[in-house]
Amino acid sequence: MERWHTPALEVGNPRHITDRLTPLENIPRDQRPEPTFTIAFDGSNQEVEARPGYPSVRVGYIQIAGVYVDIIKFLNANRTGLVDARELERAQITQTVNSVLPGSNVFLKGITGRDTWRAEFDRSFAESKIDDFGEPFSLTDALMTIHGAPGVPASSLQCKCPACGTFNQTVTTSGGTCTVPECQEKLYATDALRGYEEFTDDGENLLTLTRAMNIAERLLLISYIDGFYREEARRLSQGIFITDGPLAVYGPAAPMKSQFLEYWRQLCAALEERDIAPPLLVGIEKSGRFVDHAYTIQNHIPNGNVMMLDTPYVNQYVTNQELDHYYGKDEFYGRRFIYKTSTGEVLVVTVPRLPGGRPYEKPVRGSNGEFVKLPSEKYESYPTLRATLETLDLMQTRLYPNAVIPVALAHSASSLPLGTGRSVLTLLAQKSLGMPQDSIGLSQFKAPRYGHRGR
Repeated sequence: MERWHTPALEVGNPRHITDRLTPLENIPRDQRPEPTFTIAFDGSNQEVEARPGYPSVRVGYIQIAGVYVDIIKFLNANRTGLVDARELERAQITQTVNSVLPGSNVFLKGITGRDTWRAEFDRSFAESKIDDFGEPFSLTDALMTIHGAPGVPASSLQCKCPACGTFNQTVTTSGGTCTVPECQEKLYATDALRGYEEFTDDGENLLTLTRAMNIAERLLLISYIDGFYREEARRLSQGIFITDGPLAVYGPAAPMKSQFLEYWRQLCAALEERDIAPPLLVGIEKSGRFVDHAYTIQNHIPNGNVMMLDTPYVNQYVTNQELDHYYGKDEFYGRRFIYKTSTGEVLVVTVPRLPGGRPYEKPVRGSNGEFVKLPSEKYESYPTLRATLETLDLMQTRLYPNAVIPVALAHSASSLPLGTGRSVLTLLAQKSLGMPQDSIGLSQFKAPRYGHRGR
């Protein structure tokens, strides 16, 4: 272990930090109305063993939430120095979507465990809907929308056949069939997300479940952004949309990053034609190595300053890669920044580039051997950054370190219970699958329906 290295806990010469800082007030602010509302999104999941031992039977639960907060009412809830809980309650509307997905050794009749997961994943997305903008709009509709254009979902998309691996198979919301004569595999729209690639037939599938939850969160966000665009586009310029975690897509679904980028580019262009400022969009991280790094260097960042994390810095001080490594090319549709708020809290945020384009580019050295500052590493490429951070500054909370109220509310609304709650979920799985139940059986509970939603 003496040969190993770990991230530094102390920073000697802070020049590599201070040279990358700028006061928030020095960043240009784009022309837009003051934000009047925010919608924050978060999710949680649990995988439970309905039957332990071998062969173990596992079931996965997902719950995601979007919480609308009226910023004016929220700020008025703090008139006396203490938050009026009743005013805060009146300032928010909560929307939840939950689903159940099969794990190991759970099958639909006549098909394999992996194909059962594919079928039920597609069903859960098709039945998870919002109706805040008129006609019900599902997560599948949101998936088709990022393959189309704002307000115009694609009629079909391309995916890889899960059975034979042939690319560019056409599938609609109703499904499709592999065109290879020897294959003829049934296809689903959600096969484009390739979640099945990490599914295991006889073990834990928590990673697969987490990937499904994360993409569902981002598609729920698209459902709301596109709903506003279709019904009342001008309101988008008054909103800030917040996701838990970075603006990124990981794992087999990472190619969806390009679809989010293209949707964002088209949305900004369409709004600009109508002289409407783009919405504020931001991802906030609560944990991970970038948050750990931010804690390590926070003493060298003055309050009200923001730090541009250029790629060579990320490679050297955060990810331990070669300086010219192309960080972020596969997953991100926003760029990370570190911001120290006016009260000394530290936020790691991800903000999209405007009017579009990749938020990370491959590092380039100039003739002198030094790295050139690329367009994606200039503050001018992020005109919504200042308004976003100023709004987050207004909505801080001490419920947990470096938190903001909308994300805390979304986290609360989406959380699946631990402890006793996990036992409840296990009993629900046992009851629904017709298995022997634990001694504290809950006959009064009913199994949750796919796509159930509540306020």
